[in-house]
Amino acid sequence: MPDSKYEINDLITSTLNQSPLEFEKAFGDLIVDRLQTAIHDKKVQFAQQMYSYDESEDQNSEEE
Repeated sequence: MPDSKYEINDLITSTLNQSPLEFEKAFGDLIVDRLQTAIHDKKVQFAQQMYSYDESEDQNSEEE
């Protein structure tokens, strides 16, 4: 996942310096990074659920 070149401190600093353009750049970069990470995590979670092996299902089918 791409690393953000900004940090939360940059948002605070740009706010205190009253620099809306710098705030916008930092916020945009941070939010995109976090969204990409969240989407990636959900994809991994979904794949694990989709392809997980459940032994209890095999045991139940063998008993029948």
